[in-house]
Amino acid sequence: MLSSARRAGNSGSTSARLLAATVATKGGRVGTDELTYGSYLRVPELLALQQPRSQPPHPEELHFIVVHQALELWMKLLQHDLGRIVELLDADAFTRALALLGRANHTLEHSLDQMRSLHSLPPWDLQQFRSYLGTASGSQSVQFRELELRSGLREPAYLRALEIEYGGRLPAPLARRLAERSLADAHAAAAARLGITGLPGWADFYADPGPRTDFYLVCEALVDYDERWVRWRQEHVALVQRTLGDHARGTGGMAIAYLQRITRYRFFPVLWALRDELVVRGGGQLVGRPEHETS
Repeated sequence: MLSSARRAGNSGSTSARLLAATVATKGGRVGTDELTYGSYLRVPELLALQQPRSQPPHPEELHFIVVHQALELWMKLLQHDLGRIVELLDADAFTRALALLGRANHTLEHSLDQMRSLHSLPPWDLQQFRSYLGTASGSQSVQFRELELRSGLREPAYLRALEIEYGGRLPAPLARRLAERSLADAHAAAAARLGITGLPGWADFYADPGPRTDFYLVCEALVDYDERWVRWRQEHVALVQRTLGDHARGTGGMAIAYLQRITRYRFFPVLWALRDELVVRGGGQLVGRPEHETS
């Protein structure tokens, strides 16, 4: 929590440091207005962004808006941290990457908690203001799609659906994310530099990481990251079922069947497939394993 710079008992040296910091951040010019909690965080502007559309305003619509706006802010932080994690993986700075991955996973947990709070929205209350949303839909969140692409989702079916959704041409932010280096790319390249290739190679590494425990921990943090995305998709399905049932079409035209299909997506499929390999090596049996994974 930010605190006021004018706190009782501040020493002269503390005041001098604060003044020096103010001068430094303003290019040597001392401002006449003191920076406050509200002005730094733009609180008045932030609190003016919640504009219910229902008439008269439905008391549950504010909750609906705040949750989705908060999710967009968490996604902004996640995007920021993913870029840094990619750079750290490319530099083989695995310990520092692990620390940031921990925060990214906490960010996803916070986001899941935000979304779960919508479970308290009574179904009939949602119906009373849902028509005011028009065709607005969570599927239109550009930041969410950016995160999927930046994380490394390249499923052909997903990419086709994305192009169809945007009329055959991706918006500039998504086209840029699709073209740039993803988290999955950086992870695969780091593994290759360590000589880890192919499913047997991954299983060997997991059976005995040797001196590269740091990279092993990064891999497990990425499994945590993947798992949280799976939970996100599953929670979204559960939320839709809880508020709209199994057959309603979303405001953006999406059916729940699509949401159910995409729960299978993974950013790091090899980190899941290697577990099958370890089961076989341990003398266990697999059921329904895809044929391409048995080679």
